[in-house]
Amino acid sequence: MGKATTMLAGAHLRNYEVVGRAKVTEANPNPKLFKHNCFAPNYVVAKTKFWKFMREYHKVKRANGEVFGVREIKEKRPGVIKNFGVQLRWYSRTGPVNTSKEMRDTHLSRAVSRIFNDLAGQHRASFSNVQVIRTCTKDAKDCTRPPVTQFHNSKISFPIIHRVRVPKKSKRAVLVAKAPQTF
Repeated sequence: MGKATTMLAGAHLRNYEVVGRAKVTEANPNPKLFKHNCFAPNYVVAKTKFWKFMREYHKVKRANGEVFGVREIKEKRPGVIKNFGVQLRWYSRTGPVNTSKEMRDTHLSRAVSRIFNDLAGQHRASFSNVQVIRTCTKDAKDCTRPPVTQFHNSKISFPIIHRVRVPKKSKRAVLVAKAPQTF
């Protein structure tokens, strides 16, 4: 059994990089290597997505190919909040739809997970019908969507609306039969 990994809060997808190629044959003694970045819940699904990519775009099936490695790509600066842009394609009932989304988060994998959940909720797009084409980090001046740009104010404040008042130690009871007032 492998090393146990901790899940990122709020993210059901992870960012994987899969490297593979077609098997060596007499006709092709030196096949080209392919690297595929994908978002998947685990490395098994990441390899499956890699073979789908190879089958559709490079005409290499799993039986005629080999995987060299699967590695999870970690966030370089997980403590800093960033604006992510994601270009994706998803298949609706009427056909393929190309779109771009913006999300504000600390981790790219969590931002992509939120976009997948958003598409599932608004457009009933399942996980297998969504294909991430490109991801990038955007500057604040390049963002256009209101849910992202509303947090770009430098003087933004989040007031505490339910504050629990703590009485002085001399007037504090050990056991109280009523809930504290928070207004």
